[in-house]
This record gives sequence, C-alpha cells and structure tokens, in this order.
Amino acid sequence: MKKILVAILMMASFCAEGKAQLIAVKTNALMDVAMVPNLGLELATSSSTSLCLNGFASWKVYGMKAETYGIVPEFRYWLSGSTFNKFFIGAGATLAHYDIVAREIRYNGSSYGFGLNFGYDLWLSRHFTVEFHGGVGMYHYAHSRTSIYDKLPDLPKVNSRGWTVLPYQIGVSFVYIIK
Repeated sequence: MKKILVAILMMASFCAEGKAQLIAVKTNALMDVAMVPNLGLELATSSSTSLCLNGFASWKVYGMKAETYGIVPEFRYWLSGSTFNKFFIGAGATLAHYDIVAREIRYNGSSYGFGLNFGYDLWLSRHFTVEFHGGVGMYHYAHSRTSIYDKLPDLPKVNSRGWTVLPYQIGVSFVYIIK
C-alpha cells in the first residue's frame, strides 16, 4: 500500500505544473458511520485536475464479523477550473478484499471494478471543505461461500463470481487542504 501511494505521488508530481502543490487529506463520514474507517489523500496535478487515493479497512461492523480492506485511486477533473472548488467529475477504480460472516454463512473473496463519480466541494474556510459525491460503478467479484458450522453438510462450498453494478464512492467527506 505504501509503495502504491509513493508511486501515485511521484506520477502526480511529473504531471503537475511548476507551482506549489495543493494536497488534501479527507475522510468519508458516511463510511465512518458504517464503521468502516477510511482515509484519503488528494493531490492537485494542475489548476483543474487532481489525483486521489482513498483507503479503507474494517474488522467488525455492528457486532458482525466483516473484515474488509481496499484502495480506491481516482482521477478528477474540476469543472470550475480550480481544484478543490465546486463541481468535479471523477473516474477511478476499486480494489478490495472481504471476509464477511452474515446469517451463519461466510463469504471470503475479492472484488475490483471501475466507476464514474460526480461531486461538489463546499468551501467552509481557507483549509476546510465538505465534499458531496456519488456515482455508479461496475464491479467484478469472486468469493467462496461456506457455512460457519461444520455440522451442516447441506451447504457445500460454493464459488461465486460475476459482474454487478453498484453505487461508487457515495459519501460526504470532510476535507482538510494542506498548502
């Protein structure tokens, strides 16, 4: 994860204009309410583009075993011509792994996909903004489904895979802009 972040930051610095960089640190409050801690880093690469990398991980959600973790890199184009200001369109990917127990069934697998994101940044002060965003994405999943009890022979190990359309990056993020 650390190597991916360093590679993205280096790539962004090559694409950037020759002025001071804007960097923002963010967290999605809707994911926090769902007990999925997350943290994002966004780097302005020009006056109207930015690269964003979000990461998330959880171990227990409302008493249910739900180990999930993943990263979400995204490229954003700011329609106002100024990064971290007003409307943006984003395109990104999601890479995730999950091990979830729900209703005595264990789902263990991984997912990857891509999506489009639309949003609005509302300035609160020089360094703080609130970002409202949401979109739609296409995801591929592959997991095994097993019973958590050995005494239930009726449920054989089932491997599932396929594509599905799901919401992509829905949220309200609190953003701190570092200059």
